[in-house]
Amino acid sequence: MKAKINDFQMYYEDLGKGVPVVFIHGMGGNTKEWASIIPELSKEVRCIVVDLRGHGQSDKLDQPYTMSLFAKDVATLLDHLGIQSAYFCGFSMGGYVVLRAALIYPEKVRGLVLVDSAPSIPEHTVKVSGVWAEILLSKGLEAFLDAQVEDSFHPMFRRRHKGIVDAFRESKRASSSETETPGLIHKGSETEPIDFRKRLKEIKAPTLIIHAEDDRIVPVELAEFLHKQIPNSELAIFPSCGHQLVMERPQFFIDLLSYFMEKTEKTREKSK
Repeated sequence: MKAKINDFQMYYEDLGKGVPVVFIHGMGGNTKEWASIIPELSKEVRCIVVDLRGHGQSDKLDQPYTMSLFAKDVATLLDHLGIQSAYFCGFSMGGYVVLRAALIYPEKVRGLVLVDSAPSIPEHTVKVSGVWAEILLSKGLEAFLDAQVEDSFHPMFRRRHKGIVDAFRESKRASSSETETPGLIHKGSETEPIDFRKRLKEIKAPTLIIHAEDDRIVPVELAEFLHKQIPNSELAIFPSCGHQLVMERPQFFIDLLSYFMEKTEKTREKSK
């Protein structure tokens, strides 16, 4: 489905009934990042899965993309759907969008779920991305995809789930020609730096932080920092798991998210 949101056509999927949760992908990603969990989770809650501007099937605009702009788009989509508040679940860069939304639109955020994300752009992530770029230039697309796969999945998972890994590789191959979006996000970060470290204590909504113990892209120590700084937060670290946590541990992720939402809703009801 598409809707005219602010100044572009935004692609989204709206599945299930119940308490709404909006899923926000990472940089260069799209709604497919959540494909392993939505069919089952949508039996319990209402799942709104989005393609941010410049991603997937949403319009690509030649303008700097900031986290505030992404957050505004998601908030406007919720208004379009008649949803007053929802849980915001963000993966990797999507976590930055969630944090920004919690600070700008606290009344719309029932709870936060941060998956393999961070309070600012990690130096380690920049180094990994730099290595990928060098490989792409010096060795070509296939070597670049090999590097992405190796850094994105735990070696144990890669060994036993070739079909999922191959599908991930093909999705990255398909999006490899879309080089404008990362550059536009970088331009946006020059005018609006991506750094929430000094404002995390302002977040009041219940927060669930989920991180892979062996994440080679976003170090797990940053999840621990988020947990220490966000007042009403819980931390779950998945052992023997890589950055693509949702793909590697879909059932555990569903169980944990469902439990967090159910517990939070009960607390909300008691406080009324």
